[in-house]
Amino acid sequence: MDSYIRVTDLDTTVCRQYRLIERIDVEARPPRRSDSKLATSNQQEIFFHGCTLSPEFFGMLGQIAELQYLKLDVLTSIRAPLAQAIYLYIPSRAHHHSEADPFEISLAKLLEQVSCPVPKHKSVRHKIFTQREAIGHSIIQQLDGLETTNAVFRVRLAPTNDDTDWKLQAWVDRNPRRSNPALGNSKLIKAWNASGRPFELMEKRLVSPLPLTDYEKELLEIAGVQLAGNERFFSLAKALIPPTQFVGLLAEAKGDALEGRKARKNPTARLIWRIIAAISAPHQAGFLPPGGYGQLRKRPAPDTRPVLLSIIVRIVGRRGRVQFGRLP
Repeated sequence: MDSYIRVTDLDTTVCRQYRLIERIDVEARPPRRSDSKLATSNQQEIFFHGCTLSPEFFGMLGQIAELQYLKLDVLTSIRAPLAQAIYLYIPSRAHHHSEADPFEISLAKLLEQVSCPVPKHKSVRHKIFTQREAIGHSIIQQLDGLETTNAVFRVRLAPTNDDTDWKLQAWVDRNPRRSNPALGNSKLIKAWNASGRPFELMEKRLVSPLPLTDYEKELLEIAGVQLAGNERFFSLAKALIPPTQFVGLLAEAKGDALEGRKARKNPTARLIWRIIAAISAPHQAGFLPPGGYGQLRKRPAPDTRPVLLSIIVRIVGRRGRVQFGRLP
């Protein structure tokens, strides 16, 4: 009964406290057996009939239920604020729907629900969701294929039955391997296919990609790489590249920045090119691009035989007889 929750308004910094439990219904009755001889006061039996949560706490639980299908790293990787608002609002409603029976909402009502200005004309509302489609940055393209906690969020546009508006159709795909929504027609897929490795291995690695660590973000910041809008790409690339190689790419980008080596376009594009090149490199056991991560060209391997011979001599040369043969 004495447990509270505290809610702070970030805009006004006003803080309010609410009880977790509004009322507990219990009933005390005399015991149906004799009091214990060790008891120093009269004993009673307590019957619990029910508990009433406070309305404020119950409302917070309702919000948690809506957010339980979302992934925070996916939310922060979405570029457009409107797409972020829709990702917060729609997945919980589309959770029990399939492609054959999608959740539907008109664009006018959807924009109103996410507190976005609603244009008067149908064509303008449609344009909000489809503009920048040619470069892959439309609202629909940013939303379609996003991961939730246990499925993949899918969306599409369709005209309403009365043809007065467009509607958003949303559902979840519980078999992302079938539709491959995690990357779409991404350059990462093309790079992986070029390496000759099985597609199933890529899907397995992308089941739960890890977010970037603070150290990796620090390397990107020093390297002058734009993380906003590209964090999702780097997280997926991290799952496809060996950890030491991925950190090596970031460290090389940092070294370029510290040594003043300018990129042709910008540091972000240069690092993305190196990542794509590393993923598409032919798969070999223990493969590392020779000549540095940024220089993917063949060079003759250095002759390490003199070094190996000197090490052997130092270790066992003084303890006994050592015979040397021609090393392959």
